[in-house]
Amino acid sequence: MYAAAHTSLALAASRRVPAASLLGLMVAAQASELLWVVLTYAGIEHPTVDDAGVLHLEYLPYSHSLLVGLGGGLLLWAVLRLAFKRRDVATVFGLVFASHIVLDVIQHEPNIRLVPWLPDPTIGLNLTALPWLDFAVETALCVACWWYYRGSRKLLIGLLALNIANLPLMLGGEGAASPMAQHPFLLPTVILVTILIAWGVVYRYAESTRHQATRTSYGREPAAITTTS
Repeated sequence: MYAAAHTSLALAASRRVPAASLLGLMVAAQASELLWVVLTYAGIEHPTVDDAGVLHLEYLPYSHSLLVGLGGGLLLWAVLRLAFKRRDVATVFGLVFASHIVLDVIQHEPNIRLVPWLPDPTIGLNLTALPWLDFAVETALCVACWWYYRGSRKLLIGLLALNIANLPLMLGGEGAASPMAQHPFLLPTVILVTILIAWGVVYRYAESTRHQATRTSYGREPAAITTTS
């Protein structure tokens, strides 16, 4: 899924475990995608563009396989559990890390391997083949996470704007990916920029929500005391 959906899930997780860093959770939610960006820049993983100019994320066995996604979440949980002795924080970080591959199995075409070294079988429900449904599902996820977080109106507007900004990528269709065949660094750069923008929007307006909640809880004046004779 796109950056807004993954980042929104981190937002909801921070509501569930307030002791967990929101910034850290956003990084955990996008760790697989950041690994994909690095490996694509390095030429180890790569997308392909077919003759019709349609993009396919054909080769991403190391950043997006079930073993790496789920195993990475388990490893992160174990490391944090030992390092900080906080089961709740370790658990939420492990689950958020693993959530990336779960959401991508829903969205991707069948290009996700079970383990990196076996080319078959691959899985993916291919939500991208129905771009308007993809848009609706990802937007609904973002709104649900915003509601659970009890975010501000500005945060909701920001999340909706992020999803609308994804529409050109979702609706590209035939021929849209042709420039990426000539410029292999174009796609990972676009993805990296969308991740950074999503982080910036969510962190900025989520923090304002937290500050408002703190003022509401601790900044109110004591109620007047009335007596009767």
